Amino acid sequence: NAANWIATPVSGSVNALSVSGTKLNIELDVPNALVLSTNYQTLVTISGKISNGSGEAGIDFSEADMNGKQFSKIAANPGLELFLSPNKYEVADFVNTWVGRVYAIKYGWTQMVGLSWATPVNTSIWEGDALIPVVNASNLRIHIPATLTIPVDGELSVSGNTDIIPENGLIIESDANGTGSLITGSSSGSASVHRYMTTDAWHIVASPVSGQSISSFLGSNANVPTDKYDDVNAADAFRGMMDYNPGINDWNNYFTNSTPGNLEPGKGFSMRTIANSAVTFTGTLNSGIQTTGGLEPALWNCVGNPYTSAIGINQGSNTSDNFLTVNEDNLDPSFGAVYVWHNSDDNNGVWGQYTIISNAVTDAPFDVQQGQAFMVKMKTSSVSFSPEMQLHNPGLELKSTKGMWSSLNLLASVNNQKSSTTIAFNSAMTKGLDPTYDAGLLRGGSDLVLYSKLVEDNGIPFAIQALPDTGLGTMIISLGVESKTGGEIVFSIESLSLSANCQVILEDKQSHTFTELSTNKYTTTVEANSSTSERFSLHVSNLNTKLDQGSLLDKLSAYAVRNTEIRINGSVSNRAVATLYDIQGKVVVVKTLEEGSLNAIRTPNIKSAIYLLSVNDGGKIQRFKIPVNE
Repeated sequence: NAANWIATPVSGSVNALSVSGTKLNIELDVPNALVLSTNYQTLVTISGKISNGSGEAGIDFSEADMNGKQFSKIAANPGLELFLSPNKYEVADFVNTWVGRVYAIKYGWTQMVGLSWATPVNTSIWEGDALIPVVNASNLRIHIPATLTIPVDGELSVSGNTDIIPENGLIIESDANGTGSLITGSSSGSASVHRYMTTDAWHIVASPVSGQSISSFLGSNANVPTDKYDDVNAADAFRGMMDYNPGINDWNNYFTNSTPGNLEPGKGFSMRTIANSAVTFTGTLNSGIQTTGGLEPALWNCVGNPYTSAIGINQGSNTSDNFLTVNEDNLDPSFGAVYVWHNSDDNNGVWGQYTIISNAVTDAPFDVQQGQAFMVKMKTSSVSFSPEMQLHNPGLELKSTKGMWSSLNLLASVNNQKSSTTIAFNSAMTKGLDPTYDAGLLRGGSDLVLYSKLVEDNGIPFAIQALPDTGLGTMIISLGVESKTGGEIVFSIESLSLSANCQVILEDKQSHTFTELSTNKYTTTVEANSSTSERFSLHVSNLNTKLDQGSLLDKLSAYAVRNTEIRINGSVSNRAVATLYDIQGKVVVVKTLEEGSLNAIRTPNIKSAIYLLSVNDGGKIQRFKIPVNE
């Protein structure tokens, strides 16, 4: 009704203000003292009361209703005249404007009851170029001629629909410091989404939008390099982008400016840029459940994050779903992991360097940013992505890790070549195959390969092996080493997060040696073009080699004299008992010691190995690790 409206004239007075049906009628008296010019002038400002911010305003400046019904007095002569069409109105109306939270040029961001970014509110960008911080919205609409930019540290969550009316009216920025993040329930219209990339390196990427052709993408991203012998504008010019061919287990030829097809949601591509810069994807935002089909079962395929936010990959991720769990039945059970291309400073552009992530969360949580793709080995022909995988993480780079499980990362190096394998421990794991936890090896172009074989071997080499964290005294893990160049090989522990009472011992069956890797490195030689899975083994034991509470306080020392006896130095009573165990925890010999400072335990003809010695003197215990050589 008329009481909900206010008409404030710039000059003169409002003679009448009424509502007829759904139409507002204003009669304005403009005195002769107001001189009108041929320029447009504001005569009256009209304000209306919005009583419910959850809906749309429904206010329409309709020319059809207004033309021919407005009069003006420019001067005494010629008197009243009709305005001519078209009349001057605002460039937009409020018919579809969400009035809960509005952005307009004059007042910026306004909201019904105080501006609150944390509260989900129906939101409209009515005009101007808006920049959005960390915001929650129930529904979002971007009107013509407005734009909305999500900056590199921005996070926008829309529980309902994101409606982008202007072409590419939504812009998501990305630079070296981060990438803006959007999670939306559904969407319409087109957006412009940036993905920052470092130069002089190949990246495996996926488009966060749909509907864009390959040729259109290349045409609008001049920073994707052109072969130096080609004209950048030529239809057959080779560009620095290609897709993966599962049948040959390698990348196809470079795309050209006329390569057919679209950047399909969830499909991965390899790409590089000529400078540290962002590439731009334009198209419809991907939302809801996304399924990437047409994949090759039993082969390696390249897939990627289809959303405009990060997604959780494994069970350590702070999401209600994760990629590996959702796709457990779609992945080869011996390769239930994602294989993320790793741009090592020493190996840029060398195929075959991958970071391998499974549900054995040694490097968890592991999330990937929008635009990130990775390799998977398939059991079926499709993978699925769900909204429950999405999370905001604007600062996330192309990969993100943080340790959780007890684990060790064993590193082997020959000259400048390096390779590693991971052993992880959790009470829910087994000594056999644990799908999505154990991750088979993806061989590439590296001259050196290190892997492990399952304790209960299934014949497949593994990059990640998940084992139970109980009974570690029985864990003997066979290692495989493949070297093209050969030479001096060095084994070391790259990272170790086992408990203090665990030992990691490398056995070399060829040299009959045992080396404790938690404190030492082991160096030997391997032949060129060699491959062995029998020579090296890793022994992992949970028998404590340090002092227990109530121990003998380091009063004793012990060592082996070849394989004939073990000598114990230090004062003990005649109640002291020494027990010798092999690496599997079996008792080899038990002897009651004599009171004094020197005792010897005869060990005739025991094999070369690492043994564990426990001395118990009236309940006070000290334990030792004893290397024995024949």
